[in-house]
Amino acid sequence: MMKPYQHHWVFILGFTGTLAAIGQAHASGLQLTEQSVTGLGRAFAGGSLANDDASAAYYNPADMMLGKGTQAQAGFTFIGITTDASNAGSTTRLPANLGDVLTKPGTLPVFVTIPSSGLANDNGGEDNVVPNGYYITDINDRMRFGVSLNAPFAVSTSYGRNWVGRYHAVDSELTTIDVNPSIAYRVNDNLSLGFGVSAQYADVTLSQALFNPLSPSQDGFAEVEVDSWALGYNLGATYELDPNTRFGVSYRSRIKHSADGDRTISNYVPSANGVVSAESSPTLPDWLALAAYHRLNDQWAIMGSVRWTNWSLFKELKIEFGDGSQSLTEENWEDSWSFNIGVSYDYNPEWTFRAGYVYDQTPVPSAEFRTPRIPDSDRNAFAVGFSYHPNPQWSVDFGYMYLLFDDSSTDNTVNLLSTAPGLMTDTLRLNYESYGNLIGLQASYKF
Repeated sequence: MMKPYQHHWVFILGFTGTLAAIGQAHASGLQLTEQSVTGLGRAFAGGSLANDDASAAYYNPADMMLGKGTQAQAGFTFIGITTDASNAGSTTRLPANLGDVLTKPGTLPVFVTIPSSGLANDNGGEDNVVPNGYYITDINDRMRFGVSLNAPFAVSTSYGRNWVGRYHAVDSELTTIDVNPSIAYRVNDNLSLGFGVSAQYADVTLSQALFNPLSPSQDGFAEVEVDSWALGYNLGATYELDPNTRFGVSYRSRIKHSADGDRTISNYVPSANGVVSAESSPTLPDWLALAAYHRLNDQWAIMGSVRWTNWSLFKELKIEFGDGSQSLTEENWEDSWSFNIGVSYDYNPEWTFRAGYVYDQTPVPSAEFRTPRIPDSDRNAFAVGFSYHPNPQWSVDFGYMYLLFDDSSTDNTVNLLSTAPGLMTDTLRLNYESYGNLIGLQASYKF
């Protein structure tokens, strides 16, 4: 039979191996709230104030003071997003005498507008998995230490190379990995404070087709891949009004990346084919959240939260290349809000059931700035979940959420010839219908 301390180290080694796999997973959407399967079951209402798992190490480090002892946790959430993009009158504007304009200097263009070529409908949604991992332990009676490993932001959309919007986007993928050690300190019986530091890795891959003026029937292809590490921080405070009522505030800083990598062009104009360096400096936004929790009686508890995200930082997506050229996409996003409400029911010491609702506001201001890379819109989500405690040490969690996105559209114009802006343009007009299913499983152990 293993001794208690041997169980402790066996679990930690397995837990660490699970966390190492996070770099191999991606998720749909840009800002991911899915950092806890327990939280998924109540639509993330109340953040980590419910003290029903170890996710305080990410959501609000001060909430770690609500518990005691050592706890390790690992889980994953499957995210299946369906995004049906249907052509709604996309057009291409070009000179009818394009050949003469390109080969005979001084020729005046005679513009015509024609329907854009390519497959009219496509599903850009991707199925992916978001892992999460946590470890929290006591330092002394007034301090606790925690560490989280998460994917706080992600994008994953993919379209066929022959679809109508191929000059706007084919593949778009953002993967982030956030390593966040934190400390909580109990100031007095009511107030606790928390602080953490984030080391964040970001990897971005973007691709699209290129209109080939030398061979209009055969597109070129461009792919950009850049990555970087950057640092940020997070703060939190928890106030316990009484044993049944508490409030929390948490802040996570913006993180500015300086990413570099390569751009590869193939099957295009010979002078442009090949690999050049690429650089970009995206800033991932800061956010502020308020949460409340109240236990009604021995079985029922209610919770709620609101979160503001500083998406107005995202004005443009700019990439500079080693040959002196650049790619610039106007985004002009706006700050967004999220509102959550949830309930939990302790049926008995072994079983807890949860339900919740969340309304998420999109940062995309209008169809002009909605691109197929991130076809985001306002959404409503409904969640249910449960925890099973086979003994006081173990907890197994399940959560399910249904996401329903508002119908939305794109009306976005790009230049097809970067060397002659305005000579050839493609206007992508799409209608989107999107929905998603999230399923999570998680296990935690208290030593």
